[in-house]
Amino acid sequence: MTRPALTIGLLLSLGGLATARADRSFDVAMTPPAMDAYGLQVVDRAQTPQQFEFGMTANVGWAHKPLHLTLNDANMGRQEAPFSLIEQQVTLDIGFCFGLWDFLSLSAMIPVGVNDYDASAVGDPTAVILPTTSTGTGSTVSTGIYAGQPRQNLGISNVAVRDPRIAVKARFYGGKYFEIGTLLEATVPLGDNSSFLGDKNFTFRPKLLLGVLISRLHILGSFGAVVRQSSELYDPNPTAAQAQSPPLRLQVGHELTWGGAITVRLHRVIGLGVEAVGTIPVVGQQVSLTGTALGSLYIMPTEKVRLSLTGGGGLFADSPRNADGRVMVGMAYSLLPRAGGLL
Repeated sequence: MTRPALTIGLLLSLGGLATARADRSFDVAMTPPAMDAYGLQVVDRAQTPQQFEFGMTANVGWAHKPLHLTLNDANMGRQEAPFSLIEQQVTLDIGFCFGLWDFLSLSAMIPVGVNDYDASAVGDPTAVILPTTSTGTGSTVSTGIYAGQPRQNLGISNVAVRDPRIAVKARFYGGKYFEIGTLLEATVPLGDNSSFLGDKNFTFRPKLLLGVLISRLHILGSFGAVVRQSSELYDPNPTAAQAQSPPLRLQVGHELTWGGAITVRLHRVIGLGVEAVGTIPVVGQQVSLTGTALGSLYIMPTEKVRLSLTGGGGLFADSPRNADGRVMVGMAYSLLPRAGGLL
């Protein structure tokens, strides 16, 4: 009984190692929208909805090269080469918020992602190799990120749900010139974590939210963390010398988060804003800082509706999860907003 048990355990261990090397459980949408209608495009505010106030948000985003990695090129003698693993990404985020009391609210967001991959980097789990003779039958092999992994029939998804987000927000103080609160956010692992559209497990994302309010000018800041299970992607095409220990190409684990914004309401209908968000890794080997700066134009046809157009790009060119450019179009609505509206 002991020998079969050891054999099964060894196979499971090897299977786990292979799965780890093929890990694709990364959500590369690094600028998710704020959780409720009082947040800006990507920076959350301490302000909460009023008691029984209902609001919703909708955001469409586009990112250019949101995931670029250095990988061994199987077509070039396994020499290292840069690849834009995801060349384009389109996201859709629909959110809802509800005020439980004047200082406490609930919110939820349903996100969807559409990825356009570099076909030469992704490869195919069952590529057909033509026979070298007229009587041959050919064979199938795995290429790209599937190389060297357990046999599989399903390719990577281009469109899928990402991990839904839920949050509780509490405002500790909301005076005329200053506000402070917290956002306790979690993501639920229902997204497609085999296609760079979801994390491996639940994540917890607490934030401290601060704001200085000077008439039409608001200065906002947030500081927090992402607590998650680590994900690693190893090179799928190691050289002979690397076969026993393939290079680690991407790793994501626990991170600190930061955000800041300045907004000014130029007119009852028009406002401008500058935002920046980023992460600082606290564990891992092949990890890097991320940062994105965005500028926004806000249009408020009524106090209940805010429209936004946002654009910007990554702050760290060498970071594999920093998109070269991002554009977002958003809408925020509240059935009964606080005095002053949504900005």
